[in-house]
Amino acid sequence: ALNKRIMGEQAHVPYRNSMMTMVLRDSLGGNCKTKMIATMNPAGEDIYESLSTCRFARRVAKISNDIRKNEVADPAIVIERLKKENSELKAEIAMLRGGEQKDHLEPEDIEKCKKTVDEFIQNKDPSATIVFPDR
Repeated sequence: ALNKRIMGEQAHVPYRNSMMTMVLRDSLGGNCKTKMIATMNPAGEDIYESLSTCRFARRVAKISNDIRKNEVADPAIVIERLKKENSELKAEIAMLRGGEQKDHLEPEDIEKCKKTVDEFIQNKDPSATIVFPDR
């Protein structure tokens, strides 16, 4: 059944109903990188079992998994990130429009800059940035 899936056919994979199969479900054709280790006994009385193991390992080697990153984004974090990006872009647009340019800072502007820099220094978040909008 897994070989048919490789060829692009929609095939039901008949998993056994056991705890080990449930644990290995993703590895058996799902969203995991999987390694196959086949061990054989060179003794003559085990030749048929060794051949069967080789055939099984050859079939397993043809299996291709579609691996995707399992990531669930927290909506609050995404919203905060988008708000931050939005404010940065607004500040950039205001700067590019060449609004009112000043040669000096007013005392209230200096105080606001000091406060913003202090908050940035105290912040432990490595992705923190400083954005100074044009009012």
